[in-house]
Amino acid sequence: MSRFLIAASALTASALVQAANWVPNSPLIQVGNDCDIYFDASTALEVTDNLYSSPTKTSATSWTLTPGFLLEYGKDSAFSVNLSINRTFVNYAASSQSKLEDSRDAIVAALRFADGGPLALSLDSSYRMTARNDDLQMQGLGGLLGATLVRQANYSHGFHADYKLTEKFNLGLGYANNYSHYLDPVKTGTSGNYVYNTNLLTELNTKSIPLSFSYQAFEKLSFGLALQHDVTDYSAAPYYSEQGIPRPVLAHDQLIKDFAGLTAKGQLTESGKLSGNIRLGYSQYHYDGAPNDSDLSYSISLSHTLTERLSHSLSLTRDVAASSTNTQMASKNYTYGVGYSASEDLTLNLSITKSDVLSSSGKVNTYVYNLGADYKYSKHLSFQAGYVLNDSKADVATSTYTSNTFTLSAGFRY
Repeated sequence: MSRFLIAASALTASALVQAANWVPNSPLIQVGNDCDIYFDASTALEVTDNLYSSPTKTSATSWTLTPGFLLEYGKDSAFSVNLSINRTFVNYAASSQSKLEDSRDAIVAALRFADGGPLALSLDSSYRMTARNDDLQMQGLGGLLGATLVRQANYSHGFHADYKLTEKFNLGLGYANNYSHYLDPVKTGTSGNYVYNTNLLTELNTKSIPLSFSYQAFEKLSFGLALQHDVTDYSAAPYYSEQGIPRPVLAHDQLIKDFAGLTAKGQLTESGKLSGNIRLGYSQYHYDGAPNDSDLSYSISLSHTLTERLSHSLSLTRDVAASSTNTQMASKNYTYGVGYSASEDLTLNLSITKSDVLSSSGKVNTYVYNLGADYKYSKHLSFQAGYVLNDSKADVATSTYTSNTFTLSAGFRY
């Protein structure tokens, strides 16, 4: 606990020093007029009553310290670069959970080119390490993970080009690659029947090519056509068998999906208080060389400003995607959120999400309630508080669980 208290004290002391004008304005390092380098750090305390997202609850108290750096180049110019690098150190209060302590890296890079001409380019790349079970439990994997956290290395790379054909018509073309690997598999079970917590999992490697055409029908509203081709390759996760029996052959090697639909983006009312981003169409998908199946697919995001301080939003999604069980899952997600600016520095938010996921493991229905507050103490220091209730019910009893999580955090940028 001492490391968390020291980190929190350091952040508080930095804020007091800044408030007293003893510290010059950030950034930490400035190279010329275009490149700024910031020291970007945060610390958090989390208390949960269900660490492993399982029917049998295990409570845990953990604290994290995340030092890092942020580079911004050409912030207001035609060519800009953003690079964020940090490492999170995770510690647990209970000595029995010390084996879960680790460090998790995150690297995020973004390049933008937009000189006011017809061509605009963007390139995004990221690498993140995670240790969580809730996303896998949503696929009906209860009872397979045991009292372990599944660690993953997640990679995402994407390129997108937009070209203005005329004053009204725009063409967009992109490429994205998202994939993950399971790290440090944990051996579970009893002598003579040991397995890894990843034994029944598969790794996913998805490549996507989106193509879009849009027409600027009104000043702040456009309509268009969207096409997308996705290919997901399955590969075996780390496998352990005490008997020396090799992992069974994967039932599927690849999931192929094609989407075609219509889009609308921009302000939906003359007042500008209601805006949306809508994509509605159909997907066709199949395993390897099997016949096609089809299903309705949509992604709808709406935001509405009620007053200067109060706004709310609604998002609806429906899609079919590859599952970590070497199958596919059909998912529907509905999220309603409310944001309230209590003052210039204090923001309160509430969101409710309902998710329905159908996979080979059965159906999982999940409700997530999220309540949070964000207070900006100064240009350098901010504080956050949050509470999350996760209520998941599944056909498989071992995937049914509830969890309550409280979080207090602070962020410091200089």
